[in-house]
Amino acid sequence: MVRIKVDADIELKAMEQGDRAMVFDTVDQNRGHLRKWLPWVDYMTSAEDYIGVIKAWQEDIDNGVGLQLGIFHKGKFVGMCGYNEIFFLSRRGQLGYWISKEGEGKGIVMRSVRKLVEYGFSRLELNRIEIICGEYNYRSRALPEAMGFTKEAVLADYEFLYDHYHDCIMYRQLKREYDAGQP
Repeated sequence: MVRIKVDADIELKAMEQGDRAMVFDTVDQNRGHLRKWLPWVDYMTSAEDYIGVIKAWQEDIDNGVGLQLGIFHKGKFVGMCGYNEIFFLSRRGQLGYWISKEGEGKGIVMRSVRKLVEYGFSRLELNRIEIICGEYNYRSRALPEAMGFTKEAVLADYEFLYDHYHDCIMYRQLKREYDAGQP
């Protein structure tokens, strides 16, 4: 089981089938908060809906093509963060994240993503890390911008959100850029 200690308060861990009720309850309690930017929220209507999702996350980890991890802040599950996709041959990974309303504004996602960027470059030997955010999701965009990622592209009509398409911004950081910014 993958576990990554971020700091004294935050741990990232691979989710197991026994976690599905916890994930569902957190999503269910945060539907209004999450729905604005996440296209899957309305389709997750019970804990059982996570059986296949958690199985896919586990298979992705086993196959080295993804690394979806739960965020635990002071022992409480508050969201997800990880590599939605890892393209081994091109040494590229795409990071994604979401956080409960209760977990917002505490730097939890920033610290988790910083750790996963370091992990991606050092342990996974990635050369490129991407983060894709909704063009008007300013809170989400603030993270890669604060971390020195480069705004690389606007992806027109990139994602369908229930009843409309929206544009997304692709940010990237290359290993050489990351290395140049390290003390």
